[in-house]
Amino acid sequence: MNIVLPLTKTELHQQLEVLLKRYRRRDRIYEEIQDAYGKERAGYQGEMQLDYFLHLADLQKTFSLAGPRLKWDKHYFQIDRMILTSSVCFIIESKNFKGELTLNEEDQLIQQTPDYQKGYDNPYTQVKLQAKQLRQVLNSLGYSDLPIHPLVVFTNKNAILNLGGNADMITLQQLTFRIDSLCQHYQAIYTTPELKKLAYLLLNKHTLKQENIINRFKVDLRSIQAGVLCTKCEYGIMKRIHGNWSCQKCQHQDRHAHIEALSDYARLFNPLITNKTARRFLQVDSPDIIYRLLSGLELLTKGNNRSTQYNLEKLLEKNK
Repeated sequence: MNIVLPLTKTELHQQLEVLLKRYRRRDRIYEEIQDAYGKERAGYQGEMQLDYFLHLADLQKTFSLAGPRLKWDKHYFQIDRMILTSSVCFIIESKNFKGELTLNEEDQLIQQTPDYQKGYDNPYTQVKLQAKQLRQVLNSLGYSDLPIHPLVVFTNKNAILNLGGNADMITLQQLTFRIDSLCQHYQAIYTTPELKKLAYLLLNKHTLKQENIINRFKVDLRSIQAGVLCTKCEYGIMKRIHGNWSCQKCQHQDRHAHIEALSDYARLFNPLITNKTARRFLQVDSPDIIYRLLSGLELLTKGNNRSTQYNLEKLLEKNK
């Protein structure tokens, strides 16, 4: 299987990680951030397990895209996993629900655990709607003959499925065998080069979802810890001393600790930063020190002198 779009943490997941380590209050907002992070983390771990079972399937000369976000008409839709084969396109909706899962008469998914009961939209209906939108995209790209087969995979090992025998709503352990079985029912339509072309056409249409976590959780900026967090204990603030960063709590030293701090700034606020803003966030008084630190990262810049803005996007790529 050829990985065209690898699995990565979502933008929301990455922002939540940064915000959690820098949010210093223990209040309702902190609990909401923790809850959202827990869901993102569980979903990501579930999708990592998906990779293992997909690699066990007979999927040579196929192409995988994890989380492609595509636009049709005026709306975006995102697919957890897309597998392009010569005979069929599999789209997989991954769910990390635990407990007993049933469908009621209103076609809702009901989750029952010892602690609570919750209702959700039927994920199979959701993935069928994605298939309908994807159909239009494939038609526009000249691949109208490629069938689309939707699947829902429950990745939590503590899920108990009672879903009326739908063969396409399955546990993670069933995925390999279901994929192999379905591949035998479809006839080859496209060559490997044609599939590869489609995979990269879809990759070019992929658009990342932009998040503004500060607005989403209505975070008071004063509650976000500025400074260079210790790269070892992750709590102490590091001070710039004789060309090095030294933690005031555990005394750990790291010459490059400012890189992670700048990445945190870019993730939460803005990938563009000035010398003045960097001084404030890194808690360094000297503009000359900040100039040397930013210049040493070989970042793209725009503007001149005091108005110079440094583009930190390069750091985000390294910290995904």
